[in-house]
Amino acid sequence: MNDYDDSDWRSPSDGSADHQSPRPRDDAPRFGAYGSPPPGRGGAGQGPAPDGASWAAPADGFFLAPKPGIIPLRPLSIGEIISGAFESLRANPRAMFLPSLIVLTATGALSAVLNYFGTSLLFSNLNSLIDSSDVDSSDVTFSGILSTFVGSFASQVVGLLLTALATTILTGLLIVAVSRSVLGRIATPGEVWERTRGRILPLIGQTLLITLITLVADIIIAIIGIALIAIVTSFIMGSDPGVGAIIAALLVAFALAVLLFFAVVFLIVRLSLAPAALMLENTGVVEGIGRSWALTRGSFWRVLGILVLAGLITGIVNGMLSFGLGLIFGVVALGLPAAQPLVTALTMLLTSVLSALVLPFTAAVTALTYIDLRMRGEGLDVELRRAAGV
Repeated sequence: MNDYDDSDWRSPSDGSADHQSPRPRDDAPRFGAYGSPPPGRGGAGQGPAPDGASWAAPADGFFLAPKPGIIPLRPLSIGEIISGAFESLRANPRAMFLPSLIVLTATGALSAVLNYFGTSLLFSNLNSLIDSSDVDSSDVTFSGILSTFVGSFASQVVGLLLTALATTILTGLLIVAVSRSVLGRIATPGEVWERTRGRILPLIGQTLLITLITLVADIIIAIIGIALIAIVTSFIMGSDPGVGAIIAALLVAFALAVLLFFAVVFLIVRLSLAPAALMLENTGVVEGIGRSWALTRGSFWRVLGILVLAGLITGIVNGMLSFGLGLIFGVVALGLPAAQPLVTALTMLLTSVLSALVLPFTAAVTALTYIDLRMRGEGLDVELRRAAGV
Protein backbone atom coordinates (compact mmCIF):
# COMPACT_ATOMS: atom_id res chain seq x y z
CA MET A 1 0.00 0.00 0.00
CA ASN A 2 1.45 3.38 -0.98
CA ASP A 3 2.30 6.02 1.57
CA TYR A 4 0.53 9.31 1.59
CA ASP A 5 2.16 11.76 -0.77
CA ASP A 6 1.24 15.38 -1.37
CA SER A 7 2.13 15.05 -5.02
CA ASP A 8 -0.40 12.30 -5.61
CA TRP A 9 -4.08 12.53 -6.37
CA ARG A 10 -5.86 14.52 -3.70
CA SER A 11 -9.29 14.52 -2.12
CA PRO A 12 -11.03 16.89 -1.99
CA SER A 13 -10.11 17.81 -5.52
CA ASP A 14 -7.62 20.59 -5.72
CA GLY A 15 -6.34 20.35 -9.23
CA SER A 16 -3.26 18.35 -8.30
CA ALA A 17 -1.95 15.69 -10.64
CA ASP A 18 -0.99 12.17 -10.07
CA HIS A 19 2.68 11.68 -10.78
CA GLN A 20 2.06 8.10 -11.81
CA SER A 21 -0.56 9.00 -14.41
CA PRO A 22 0.52 8.88 -18.04
CA ARG A 23 -1.57 11.99 -18.67
CA PRO A 24 -0.01 15.49 -18.55
CA ARG A 25 -0.20 17.27 -15.19
CA ASP A 26 -2.55 19.96 -16.51
CA ASP A 27 -4.96 17.23 -17.61
CA ALA A 28 -4.68 15.08 -14.48
CA PRO A 29 -7.88 13.55 -13.12
CA ARG A 30 -9.44 15.00 -10.02
CA PHE A 31 -11.99 13.36 -7.78
CA GLY A 32 -14.74 15.89 -8.26
CA ALA A 33 -13.87 17.55 -11.54
CA TYR A 34 -13.18 15.58 -14.66
CA GLY A 35 -14.22 15.42 -18.26
CA SER A 36 -16.94 13.50 -20.01
CA PRO A 37 -17.78 10.01 -18.74
CA PRO A 38 -16.64 7.08 -20.84
CA PRO A 39 -18.92 5.75 -23.60
CA GLY A 40 -22.05 4.13 -22.27
CA ARG A 41 -21.89 5.92 -18.89
CA GLY A 42 -24.26 8.70 -18.08
CA GLY A 43 -25.76 11.11 -20.54
CA ALA A 44 -28.09 10.44 -23.38
CA GLY A 45 -26.89 9.77 -26.85
CA GLN A 46 -23.63 8.10 -25.92
CA GLY A 47 -22.52 4.94 -27.63
CA PRO A 48 -22.42 1.47 -26.14
CA ALA A 49 -19.54 0.31 -23.97
CA PRO A 50 -16.62 -1.41 -25.72
CA ASP A 51 -17.28 -4.99 -26.77
CA GLY A 52 -20.89 -4.66 -25.74
CA ALA A 53 -20.00 -4.60 -22.03
CA SER A 54 -22.15 -2.59 -19.64
CA TRP A 55 -20.09 -0.02 -17.77
CA ALA A 56 -22.75 0.29 -15.11
CA ALA A 57 -22.96 -3.41 -14.36
CA PRO A 58 -20.92 -4.82 -11.45
CA ALA A 59 -20.01 -7.73 -13.74
CA ASP A 60 -17.77 -5.43 -15.80
CA GLY A 61 -14.29 -6.58 -14.83
CA PHE A 62 -15.75 -8.22 -11.75
CA PHE A 63 -12.65 -10.34 -11.11
CA LEU A 64 -10.08 -8.31 -13.08
CA ALA A 65 -10.71 -4.79 -11.76
CA PRO A 66 -7.65 -3.36 -9.98
CA LYS A 67 -7.84 -2.99 -6.22
CA PRO A 68 -5.17 -0.57 -5.05
CA GLY A 69 -6.98 0.10 -1.79
CA ILE A 70 -10.00 -1.06 0.16
CA ILE A 71 -12.33 -1.69 -2.81
CA PRO A 72 -11.99 -2.84 -6.42
CA LEU A 73 -12.25 0.10 -8.80
CA ARG A 74 -15.54 -0.83 -10.45
CA PRO A 75 -19.23 -0.60 -9.49
CA LEU A 76 -19.70 -2.35 -6.17
CA SER A 77 -22.20 -4.76 -4.72
CA ILE A 78 -23.86 -3.91 -1.41
CA GLY A 79 -21.75 -6.55 0.33
CA GLU A 80 -18.58 -4.97 -1.07
CA ILE A 81 -19.61 -1.57 0.26
CA ILE A 82 -20.10 -2.99 3.75
CA SER A 83 -16.89 -5.04 3.66
CA GLY A 84 -15.04 -2.04 2.23
CA ALA A 85 -16.23 0.05 5.18
CA PHE A 86 -14.79 -2.51 7.60
CA GLU A 87 -11.60 -2.66 5.54
CA SER A 88 -11.22 1.13 5.79
CA LEU A 89 -11.17 0.81 9.58
CA ARG A 90 -8.41 -1.78 9.39
CA ALA A 91 -6.41 0.00 6.70
CA ASN A 92 -6.12 3.33 8.53
CA PRO A 93 -7.18 2.99 12.17
CA ARG A 94 -5.38 6.17 13.27
CA ALA A 95 -7.30 8.47 10.94
CA MET A 96 -10.57 6.58 11.38
CA PHE A 97 -10.69 6.12 15.16
CA LEU A 98 -8.33 8.62 16.80
CA PRO A 99 -10.19 11.85 15.89
CA SER A 100 -13.54 10.30 16.82
CA LEU A 101 -12.29 9.03 20.17
CA ILE A 102 -10.65 12.34 21.08
CA VAL A 103 -13.47 14.65 20.01
CA LEU A 104 -16.47 12.58 21.13
CA THR A 105 -14.84 11.63 24.43
CA ALA A 106 -14.17 15.32 25.13
CA THR A 107 -17.72 16.38 24.25
CA GLY A 108 -19.08 13.37 26.17
CA ALA A 109 -17.04 14.31 29.24
CA LEU A 110 -18.31 17.90 29.12
CA SER A 111 -21.90 16.69 28.72
CA ALA A 112 -21.41 14.22 31.58
CA VAL A 113 -20.12 16.94 33.93
CA LEU A 114 -23.06 19.22 33.10
CA ASN A 115 -25.47 16.33 33.56
CA TYR A 116 -23.86 15.29 36.86
CA PHE A 117 -24.23 18.70 38.50
CA GLY A 118 -27.73 19.20 37.12
CA THR A 119 -28.92 15.75 38.28
CA SER A 120 -27.24 16.11 41.69
CA LEU A 121 -28.97 19.42 42.31
CA LEU A 122 -32.29 18.01 41.17
CA PHE A 123 -32.02 14.98 43.49
CA SER A 124 -30.98 17.24 46.36
CA ASN A 125 -34.04 19.46 45.93
CA LEU A 126 -36.32 16.41 45.64
CA ASN A 127 -34.98 15.03 48.90
CA SER A 128 -35.50 18.41 50.55
CA LEU A 129 -39.10 18.48 49.34
CA ILE A 130 -39.78 14.96 50.62
CA ASP A 131 -38.18 15.61 54.00
CA SER A 132 -39.77 19.01 54.50
CA SER A 133 -42.80 19.29 56.80
CA ASP A 134 -43.31 23.05 56.44
CA VAL A 135 -45.74 23.98 53.68
CA ASP A 136 -44.12 27.35 52.96
CA SER A 137 -40.66 25.89 52.69
CA SER A 138 -42.09 23.11 50.55
CA ASP A 139 -43.48 25.68 48.14
CA VAL A 140 -40.12 27.39 47.95
CA THR A 141 -38.37 24.06 47.38
CA PHE A 142 -40.82 23.15 44.63
CA SER A 143 -40.01 26.38 42.80
CA GLY A 144 -36.35 25.52 43.14
CA ILE A 145 -37.01 22.04 41.78
CA LEU A 146 -38.76 23.47 38.74
CA SER A 147 -35.89 25.81 37.92
CA THR A 148 -33.38 23.01 38.56
CA PHE A 149 -35.29 20.67 36.24
CA VAL A 150 -35.24 23.30 33.50
CA GLY A 151 -31.52 23.80 34.04
CA SER A 152 -30.89 20.05 33.94
CA PHE A 153 -32.87 19.73 30.72
CA ALA A 154 -30.98 22.66 29.20
CA SER A 155 -27.64 21.03 30.07
CA GLN A 156 -28.73 17.85 28.29
CA VAL A 157 -29.77 19.85 25.22
CA VAL A 158 -26.37 21.58 25.21
CA GLY A 159 -24.69 18.17 25.40
CA LEU A 160 -26.74 16.85 22.51
CA LEU A 161 -25.95 19.91 20.39
CA LEU A 162 -22.23 19.56 21.11
CA THR A 163 -22.35 15.89 20.14
CA ALA A 164 -24.27 16.64 16.94
CA LEU A 165 -21.75 19.35 16.01
CA ALA A 166 -18.80 17.06 16.69
CA THR A 167 -20.42 14.22 14.73
CA THR A 168 -20.98 16.49 11.71
CA ILE A 169 -17.35 17.62 11.63
CA LEU A 170 -15.98 14.12 12.18
CA THR A 171 -18.15 12.70 9.42
CA GLY A 172 -16.55 15.08 6.94
CA LEU A 173 -13.03 14.21 8.10
CA LEU A 174 -13.71 10.49 7.96
CA ILE A 175 -15.18 10.66 4.46
CA VAL A 176 -11.95 12.23 3.22
CA ALA A 177 -9.85 9.58 5.00
CA VAL A 178 -11.89 6.83 3.31
CA SER A 179 -11.42 8.45 -0.10
CA ARG A 180 -7.66 8.19 0.40
CA SER A 181 -7.92 4.53 1.39
CA VAL A 182 -9.78 3.81 -1.87
CA LEU A 183 -6.56 4.62 -3.71
CA GLY A 184 -4.43 2.65 -1.25
CA ARG A 185 -2.98 5.72 0.40
CA ILE A 186 -2.73 6.45 4.10
CA ALA A 187 -3.52 9.86 5.55
CA THR A 188 -2.68 10.84 9.12
CA PRO A 189 -5.33 12.65 11.20
CA GLY A 190 -3.31 15.88 10.95
CA GLU A 191 -3.09 15.66 7.16
CA VAL A 192 -6.82 14.99 6.83
CA TRP A 193 -7.59 17.97 9.04
CA GLU A 194 -5.23 20.19 7.05
CA ARG A 195 -7.01 19.27 3.82
CA THR A 196 -10.57 19.64 5.09
CA ARG A 197 -10.60 22.40 7.72
CA GLY A 198 -11.72 24.95 5.13
CA ARG A 199 -14.84 22.87 4.45
CA ILE A 200 -15.99 22.55 8.06
CA LEU A 201 -18.23 25.65 8.17
CA PRO A 202 -19.96 24.77 4.87
CA LEU A 203 -20.45 21.23 6.19
CA ILE A 204 -22.09 22.52 9.36
CA GLY A 205 -24.24 24.90 7.33
CA GLN A 206 -25.28 22.09 5.01
CA THR A 207 -26.27 19.89 7.97
CA LEU A 208 -28.39 22.69 9.41
CA LEU A 209 -30.02 23.31 6.02
CA ILE A 210 -30.86 19.62 5.57
CA THR A 211 -32.34 19.55 9.07
CA LEU A 212 -34.40 22.63 8.26
CA ILE A 213 -35.61 21.11 4.97
CA THR A 214 -36.70 17.93 6.73
CA LEU A 215 -38.40 19.88 9.52
CA VAL A 216 -40.29 22.16 7.13
CA ALA A 217 -41.43 19.20 5.01
CA ASP A 218 -42.71 17.42 8.13
CA ILE A 219 -44.52 20.55 9.34
CA ILE A 220 -46.24 21.00 5.98
CA ILE A 221 -47.36 17.35 5.93
CA ALA A 222 -48.53 17.62 9.55
CA ILE A 223 -50.60 20.74 8.83
CA ILE A 224 -52.22 19.10 5.81
CA GLY A 225 -52.88 15.94 7.81
CA ILE A 226 -54.41 17.83 10.73
CA ALA A 227 -56.65 19.73 8.32
CA LEU A 228 -57.76 16.42 6.78
CA ILE A 229 -58.50 14.98 10.22
CA ALA A 230 -60.62 18.02 11.06
CA ILE A 231 -62.51 17.82 7.75
CA VAL A 232 -63.13 14.07 7.98
CA THR A 233 -64.24 14.12 11.60
CA SER A 234 -66.52 17.13 11.13
CA PHE A 235 -68.06 15.57 8.02
CA ILE A 236 -68.74 12.21 9.68
CA MET A 237 -69.57 13.48 13.14
CA GLY A 238 -72.00 16.18 12.19
CA SER A 239 -73.98 17.17 15.23
CA ASP A 240 -73.98 13.66 16.73
CA PRO A 241 -70.45 12.20 17.12
CA GLY A 242 -70.20 8.45 17.30
CA VAL A 243 -67.79 5.54 17.25
CA GLY A 244 -67.47 5.68 13.46
CA ALA A 245 -66.20 9.26 13.58
CA ILE A 246 -63.62 8.41 16.22
CA ILE A 247 -62.38 5.41 14.17
CA ALA A 248 -62.19 7.55 11.04
CA ALA A 249 -60.17 10.21 12.87
CA LEU A 250 -57.79 7.56 14.22
CA LEU A 251 -57.32 6.07 10.75
CA VAL A 252 -56.51 9.47 9.28
CA ALA A 253 -54.09 10.15 12.15
CA PHE A 254 -52.40 6.79 11.53
CA ALA A 255 -52.11 7.54 7.82
CA LEU A 256 -50.58 10.90 8.71
CA ALA A 257 -47.99 9.25 10.96
CA VAL A 258 -47.07 6.78 8.21
CA LEU A 259 -46.80 9.59 5.67
CA LEU A 260 -44.52 11.57 7.98
CA PHE A 261 -42.33 8.52 8.50
CA PHE A 262 -41.94 7.87 4.78
CA ALA A 263 -41.29 11.55 4.11
CA VAL A 264 -38.43 11.53 6.63
CA VAL A 265 -36.99 8.30 5.20
CA PHE A 266 -37.26 9.64 1.65
CA LEU A 267 -35.42 12.84 2.50
CA ILE A 268 -32.76 11.02 4.51
CA VAL A 269 -31.98 8.72 1.57
CA ARG A 270 -32.04 11.40 -1.13
CA LEU A 271 -29.86 13.80 0.91
CA SER A 272 -27.58 11.23 2.56
CA LEU A 273 -24.68 11.81 0.13
CA ALA A 274 -24.62 15.60 0.44
CA PRO A 275 -21.71 15.61 2.96
CA ALA A 276 -19.63 13.37 0.69
CA ALA A 277 -20.31 15.60 -2.33
CA LEU A 278 -19.42 18.72 -0.37
CA MET A 279 -16.17 17.27 0.99
CA LEU A 280 -14.97 15.36 -2.08
CA GLU A 281 -16.09 17.70 -4.86
CA ASN A 282 -15.57 21.05 -3.13
CA THR A 283 -19.16 21.97 -3.95
CA GLY A 284 -21.19 24.63 -2.22
CA VAL A 285 -23.79 23.92 0.44
CA VAL A 286 -26.81 23.93 -1.86
CA GLU A 287 -24.89 22.42 -4.77
CA GLY A 288 -23.84 19.49 -2.56
CA ILE A 289 -27.47 18.84 -1.69
CA GLY A 290 -28.35 18.94 -5.37
CA ARG A 291 -25.55 16.48 -6.16
CA SER A 292 -26.88 14.04 -3.58
CA TRP A 293 -30.37 14.37 -5.03
CA ALA A 294 -29.04 13.71 -8.55
CA LEU A 295 -26.82 10.76 -7.59
CA THR A 296 -29.60 8.96 -5.71
CA ARG A 297 -32.13 9.44 -8.52
CA GLY A 298 -33.05 5.95 -9.70
CA SER A 299 -31.07 4.35 -6.85
CA PHE A 300 -33.40 5.10 -3.95
CA TRP A 301 -34.04 1.50 -2.93
CA ARG A 302 -30.39 0.56 -3.31
CA VAL A 303 -29.23 3.40 -1.07
CA LEU A 304 -32.04 2.70 1.39
CA GLY A 305 -30.97 -0.96 1.58
CA ILE A 306 -27.35 0.04 2.22
CA LEU A 307 -28.35 2.48 4.96
CA VAL A 308 -30.69 -0.03 6.59
CA LEU A 309 -28.03 -2.77 6.54
CA ALA A 310 -25.40 -0.42 7.98
CA GLY A 311 -27.91 0.74 10.58
CA LEU A 312 -28.66 -2.84 11.60
CA ILE A 313 -24.95 -3.57 12.02
CA THR A 314 -24.28 -0.48 14.12
CA GLY A 315 -27.52 -1.03 16.03
CA ILE A 316 -26.55 -4.57 16.98
CA VAL A 317 -23.07 -3.50 18.09
CA ASN A 318 -24.41 -0.53 20.04
CA GLY A 319 -27.21 -2.61 21.52
CA MET A 320 -24.90 -5.34 22.79
CA LEU A 321 -22.44 -2.91 24.36
CA SER A 322 -25.16 -0.64 25.76
CA PHE A 323 -27.01 -3.62 27.24
CA GLY A 324 -23.92 -4.73 29.14
CA LEU A 325 -23.21 -1.22 30.42
CA GLY A 326 -26.86 -0.64 31.31
CA LEU A 327 -27.00 -3.90 33.26
CA ILE A 328 -23.90 -3.03 35.27
CA PHE A 329 -24.91 0.55 35.98
CA GLY A 330 -28.49 -0.49 36.72
CA VAL A 331 -27.32 -2.84 39.48
CA VAL A 332 -25.09 -0.10 40.90
CA ALA A 333 -27.94 2.44 40.84
CA LEU A 334 -30.28 0.04 42.65
CA GLY A 335 -27.69 -0.80 45.28
CA LEU A 336 -26.53 2.80 45.75
CA PRO A 337 -29.40 5.22 45.02
CA ALA A 338 -27.21 8.15 46.07
CA ALA A 339 -24.86 7.33 43.20
CA GLN A 340 -27.58 7.85 40.58
CA PRO A 341 -26.19 11.21 39.33
CA LEU A 342 -22.72 9.70 38.93
CA VAL A 343 -24.13 6.63 37.18
CA THR A 344 -26.10 8.83 34.75
CA ALA A 345 -23.02 10.92 33.98
CA LEU A 346 -20.83 7.86 33.39
CA THR A 347 -23.50 6.36 31.14
CA MET A 348 -23.52 9.52 29.03
CA LEU A 349 -19.72 9.51 28.78
CA LEU A 350 -19.51 5.85 27.76
CA THR A 351 -22.31 6.34 25.24
CA SER A 352 -20.17 9.00 23.57
CA VAL A 353 -17.22 6.61 23.50
CA LEU A 354 -19.40 3.94 21.87
CA SER A 355 -20.51 6.50 19.27
CA ALA A 356 -16.85 7.20 18.52
CA LEU A 357 -16.34 3.52 17.75
CA VAL A 358 -19.38 3.30 15.45
CA LEU A 359 -19.20 6.65 13.63
CA PRO A 360 -16.18 5.74 11.43
CA PHE A 361 -18.04 2.76 10.00
CA THR A 362 -21.12 4.86 9.21
CA ALA A 363 -19.01 7.55 7.54
CA ALA A 364 -17.16 4.91 5.50
CA VAL A 365 -20.46 3.47 4.24
CA THR A 366 -21.57 6.97 3.17
CA ALA A 367 -18.30 7.63 1.33
CA LEU A 368 -18.29 4.26 -0.46
CA THR A 369 -21.96 4.58 -1.44
CA TYR A 370 -21.18 7.96 -2.98
CA ILE A 371 -18.16 6.55 -4.85
CA ASP A 372 -20.17 3.53 -6.04
CA LEU A 373 -22.97 5.67 -7.47
CA ARG A 374 -20.47 7.88 -9.27
CA MET A 375 -18.71 4.83 -10.69
CA ARG A 376 -22.07 3.54 -11.93
CA GLY A 377 -23.36 6.76 -13.39
CA GLU A 378 -20.32 8.91 -14.18
CA GLY A 379 -17.41 6.57 -14.79
CA LEU A 380 -15.51 7.61 -11.68
CA ASP A 381 -13.70 4.26 -11.59
CA VAL A 382 -11.84 5.23 -14.79
CA GLU A 383 -10.64 8.42 -13.15
CA LEU A 384 -9.71 6.61 -9.96
CA ARG A 385 -7.68 4.04 -11.88
CA ARG A 386 -5.70 6.86 -13.49
CA ALA A 387 -5.28 8.57 -10.13
CA ALA A 388 -4.04 5.33 -8.55
CA GLY A 389 -1.74 4.66 -11.49
CA VAL A 390 -3.25 1.23 -12.27
